[in-house]
Amino acid sequence: MIPIATRPPLPALLALLGALLPEAQVLLALEDQRLEPTVEYSKDSLWATAWVKVTPEEKGIQHLTCAVILGNQTQWTQEKVTIYSFPAPNLTLSESEVPEGTMVSVECKAHAGAVVTLSGASAGTPAPSAQFMLNASAEDNERTFLCSAALEVAGKVLHKNKTQTLLVLYGPRLDERDCPGNWTWEEDSQQTLKCQAWGNPVPKLDCHRKVDGALLPIGDLRRVMRNMSGTYICKATSRLGVVKREVVVNVIHLQNNIVTTVIILVAVLVISSIVGIAAYLYNRQRKIREYKLQKAQAAAAMKLNTPP
Repeated sequence: MIPIATRPPLPALLALLGALLPEAQVLLALEDQRLEPTVEYSKDSLWATAWVKVTPEEKGIQHLTCAVILGNQTQWTQEKVTIYSFPAPNLTLSESEVPEGTMVSVECKAHAGAVVTLSGASAGTPAPSAQFMLNASAEDNERTFLCSAALEVAGKVLHKNKTQTLLVLYGPRLDERDCPGNWTWEEDSQQTLKCQAWGNPVPKLDCHRKVDGALLPIGDLRRVMRNMSGTYICKATSRLGVVKREVVVNVIHLQNNIVTTVIILVAVLVISSIVGIAAYLYNRQRKIREYKLQKAQAAAAMKLNTPP
């Protein structure tokens, strides 16, 4: 009888494989360029990595071959590798800091093969470049432009972006929305005096009372006092100009409110009394007239009924 060889159990096979793996030879090649891999081993597998430097002429589909040689056995596999070049797009402003009213050119360009979209530009056929002209205004200050490039590689669309910020210089501004012209508050209430000036560079703002030059505290939470009443001139100043705005502060006094309320109540009572007296006198006179008329009618009827 021929003896039958028994197969080692699975744990023993794995242990044997783990012992033999470090003896395996790993080969990596990109087309005909042999690479120098770094190999990492685990219990039952290995991992090989390698760096490769390619030139622009090698762009396109290449074949990567991986072979493992252990004893007299060789296993290999091959995968396609797509080599591409996709730098970030170029976004340029003719000037990055301009006075208000200046025409600015915004241009976005991508690498060959990619298409771009540019924020602020009108939509059109996808192209490797886009541009438009902008008449810079105060609203464009610190405006950020986005240039986005897209490139399709091996069925996937890749994106790269570039941004630029425009600074617009403009003189001071004070308007009703940010610096109201009339403030009315109750005495002893807590209020924040808000008056915001706009401009680039940022203007200096101060508010002084017309009659005595007293300073109005701006931007702080303060207790409203009676002596804050008055008309103030708020002035915003920068190297690009000066702008002024008149602001009126009214402080309502509690004592004055009570006096005003009492006066109104007294006036209402007086008017009500006058109206009541007038109505009484009118009704009295009307009744007297009606009584006299009835007497006259009765006397006339008696004369008609008396025989001659």
